[in-house]
Amino acid sequence: MTGADERTPSLGDRAARGSGIVLASQGLKALLQFASLIVLARLLTPEDFGLAAMVISFVGIADLLRDFGLSSAAVQSKTLSGDERTNLFWVNVGFGLLCTALVTASTPLVVAVYDRDELAPVTLALAWVFLLSGTNTQFRANLLRSMRYGSLAVSDVLSQALALVVAVALALAGAGVWAIVGQQIMSALAALVINAVAGRWLPGLPKRRVSVRRFLRFGGNLFATQALTYFTKNVDNIALGISVGPTQLGYYSRAYQLLMAPLNQINAPMTGVALPVLSRIQDDDRRFEHYLNRAQLIAVYLTATVFTVSGGLADPLVLVLFGERWEPVAPIFAILAIGGIFRSIQQIAFWTYLARGRTGAQLRMILVTRPIMIVMILAGLPWGPIGVAVGHSAAYAMFWVVSTWHAGRSTGVDGWALMRNAVRPVLVVSLPAGVLAYLTTLLQVAAPAQLALGVLASLVWLGLMVAVSATVRGDVRLLLSFVRRAAGGSLRGRR
Repeated sequence: MTGADERTPSLGDRAARGSGIVLASQGLKALLQFASLIVLARLLTPEDFGLAAMVISFVGIADLLRDFGLSSAAVQSKTLSGDERTNLFWVNVGFGLLCTALVTASTPLVVAVYDRDELAPVTLALAWVFLLSGTNTQFRANLLRSMRYGSLAVSDVLSQALALVVAVALALAGAGVWAIVGQQIMSALAALVINAVAGRWLPGLPKRRVSVRRFLRFGGNLFATQALTYFTKNVDNIALGISVGPTQLGYYSRAYQLLMAPLNQINAPMTGVALPVLSRIQDDDRRFEHYLNRAQLIAVYLTATVFTVSGGLADPLVLVLFGERWEPVAPIFAILAIGGIFRSIQQIAFWTYLARGRTGAQLRMILVTRPIMIVMILAGLPWGPIGVAVGHSAAYAMFWVVSTWHAGRSTGVDGWALMRNAVRPVLVVSLPAGVLAYLTTLLQVAAPAQLALGVLASLVWLGLMVAVSATVRGDVRLLLSFVRRAAGGSLRGRR
């Protein structure tokens, strides 16, 4: 090994340290998000959340259009000139402005679909979020591409904190659904300002002779994939809003947000760390698969275990977080948490497609699987939120199998090995931990005590598995190694 190699952090070290910064910031974001869930649930009504979910689920597709996959295209590309970055900035601003206009024009349609006139001003106000987010797209992508995870962490945490302050202030003032609207607008505005300042980059005027066609091809495939994915994720909210009204949708949306809190706080940031790293080694098959397997193990132990344990503790969790008037959320969340396991371990296929630039293959797979998933979700509609939650979890179980197999076939990675790598810790550690957590809820003690006992039981199981299983001990050593590297410790001497 050369002296230069000894002075330069390895790609693994950079990834681990980046993950450490990201996960630390996500811990703060998770606290803020849970604070938002708890405080706003006690200040607002299920109908307030249902009204907001009606609009957001209906017009949220515009948020994908304003990005058009160009943030990932900028991060994934091996080369990116300053002029190309400038042109990408103006393309995203244009898409953001287009989305604001489209959402504004769709206001009568939103009102007609749900037959609720009070949704009109909410839709008009939320339309401006897309212009703010479109302007922010390349500022954020620039920080990601440069692996400036500390700056991104500050942006993510501070923008969410400011948005929460605005939401709580409006809720205390009796603004109802407008507290959620204000939270959305403040979050987008704060993120734009912070990322623009942190990036220390100002775009010039558009360069007519500089083409961004290759980015648009990549982004177009990704946008189509994400659009179908978005509709799959939101068809439940739209259908419930139409069929059962805002109150029942409010219960379902709170359960869904409780599901997405850990998923977004772990998977999305891990993607931000994994994609730049995997993209840089996309041509080295051995290293690529090595990193994939290690990244997947870390993600599975973190997310799958969180979902199994929290699903088992759904009843006391909802009572402690939201209060008794939100009790209908518990069974919905417990069922959705099963789907959350598959959503978390499916993330590895998404990374594989993007890192190797195979968004076209991903789109072809999505075109087949997403319509099937939509049918499965809507099949539960006659049974209300519970039936839709069952359809949701079954659909994501199917999607995990198909997407992992297809990603392997399309990119040359061993998809079956990835499945085995994910299933083993789920069956050996995560699922039994969740069952033990559920059994503690049968004890006749207060909800906080049930939560504490459930978490303790799951930790005892993990300790037992570490003691008796050499494989689990190896996994735990990997996790501890990752934590040390994330904290800044160097393992270069082992390379």
